[in-house]
Amino acid sequence: MSRIRIGNAQAFWGDRPSAAKELLAQEPGLDYLTMDYLAEVSMSILALQRERDPQKGYPQDFVEVVRGLAAYWASGGTCKLIANAGGLNPLACARACKAALEQSGCRELKIAVVSGDDVVAILAERSEDPSFNNLDSDQSLALVKNRLVTANAYVGCQGIIAALNAGADIVITGRVADPSMVAGACAHHFGWASDAWDCMAGATVAGHLLECGTHATGGISTDWLQVPDPIHIGFPIAEVASDGSSVITKSDRSGGCVTESTVKEQLLYEIGDPNRYISPDVIVSILGIDVRQVSTDRVSVRGAKGSPPPKSLKVSATYRDGYRAAGMLTIVGPQAVRKAKRCGEIVLARLAEAGWRYRDSIVESLGNGASVPILESENVDHDSYETVLRISVEAEFKEPVEAFAKEMIPLVSAGPQGTTGYAEGRPSVHAVFRYWPCLIASDLVPQNLDFMMSLDNRNSDQPTPSWPTASSNIDTCDSLDAGIDTPDASRIIGSRVVDPKKRRLHHVAYGRSGDKGVSANIGILARDPSHYESLKRWLTTDRVQHFFKGMGITRIDRYEVPNLGGLNFVLYGILKRSIRNDAQGKALAQALLSMPIDDTLQID
Repeated sequence: MSRIRIGNAQAFWGDRPSAAKELLAQEPGLDYLTMDYLAEVSMSILALQRERDPQKGYPQDFVEVVRGLAAYWASGGTCKLIANAGGLNPLACARACKAALEQSGCRELKIAVVSGDDVVAILAERSEDPSFNNLDSDQSLALVKNRLVTANAYVGCQGIIAALNAGADIVITGRVADPSMVAGACAHHFGWASDAWDCMAGATVAGHLLECGTHATGGISTDWLQVPDPIHIGFPIAEVASDGSSVITKSDRSGGCVTESTVKEQLLYEIGDPNRYISPDVIVSILGIDVRQVSTDRVSVRGAKGSPPPKSLKVSATYRDGYRAAGMLTIVGPQAVRKAKRCGEIVLARLAEAGWRYRDSIVESLGNGASVPILESENVDHDSYETVLRISVEAEFKEPVEAFAKEMIPLVSAGPQGTTGYAEGRPSVHAVFRYWPCLIASDLVPQNLDFMMSLDNRNSDQPTPSWPTASSNIDTCDSLDAGIDTPDASRIIGSRVVDPKKRRLHHVAYGRSGDKGVSANIGILARDPSHYESLKRWLTTDRVQHFFKGMGITRIDRYEVPNLGGLNFVLYGILKRSIRNDAQGKALAQALLSMPIDDTLQID
């Protein structure tokens, strides 16, 4: 069965800029390299850039990445690059990349630009259309029409397929769905029919596993302390077969690890219903997926099922909604938490006396459970000798937030002894951008395709640039059915002997959480698959609701994923307070895993 090897070297705008060059130095024979730059907040930042300079509006870091790969292509490298780094201005991004390649003495390359995802004009013109109502609140878009900043549809892989079919070496897109970069490469390479739903489902799963970069190789894993050589943690590679099945791996010249647990955690990351993982290319069910370690750092993923995608696309829109600021000081000494809380009370009381009003404000004592408030109860009697005071405010207008920024720093001389950590000065004031998710009919979002060729500017008087040779060959055996017993941190930790009175959920389970607008998901997986049924009976929706009480949850949906030994919880409304320290829900899984367990959770 034929295979292609697809790597990923960027999980978000701000990830390691050297990763692409490092990965291609380790694995120059990759067929495709994908890079993911865009998130909701990224689009708002890019919009501000474009307001200041119409030629901007894309992550300029990407141009330097391309410049750094010029020697690879000049030396004969053939890996094709696919990135959504076009942001709000894909054509300008492509022109900058073309110039960078020519300045670096690269061979001729064909650059494709996929655009059409920007639908802000359509939404602004039809703001009363109910289909543009907020998916979370059902509010009409008309309420924020005049404050819209961006609106981008999550388009699928058709533009990428067309670009690759036309011979593109580099494909630069706007807001395509993250897994669509991998799906597009696979559909082009294997020539799948438009209704090869199971194949597309498998490629979409591979794309989901790659899109967050080192998440699949040990990054942010529950058992991160057991990850080998995190200094050199590698980015993931998917070896995708013609039937859509894949092996997730990494370069053997890099650190990190690829295990069943790292793959399962990422499978449940930021998803809702595991039977209906919706992409613009296919609706995927992961309930039949088999995840199996086949050798060291090689995990087989097969069995995804697909069905036709919906006739609408999800839109990620953003709008202006006031201003915010957050400041931090470190408090050292006896009763540090009480001192920090009193400092917060002082600042907010002074601002109230001066007549300033805020839409929201919060005082957090970081290091003592405040990031997820349900953990504070465990520290209420703890006489901490150090804590980080964090005060945050949000208001409709800028002036009250500027007043807060001026009021916090005086604590350095008027607050408790041991107040330090003020070298950064006053807190900065930032514009608030809210996320507005909605739907748009697919036929309103055609994908546009443009091409440009970079000139061959290699200097004939100088030798061809060299590039490292490939690492040792990796066995790419197609026989993936026989499991191999390899160490997995999730199993090792689960086997430790623990005092029954001190057992916590993390002793028997692991997991990962992420944001879904104002909601969040938490995927929890049994360390020992034989304990799944007991975990399913014990970790009920009511138990989770009670654990997170007071955090604004309006509803919890629980989905069972028996093939992975997991449960997926979607907590609606838990992220409404966007000025909290954990505004994106990344700490929620760790909080839930701290839950004490009792004898009713029957674990042999």
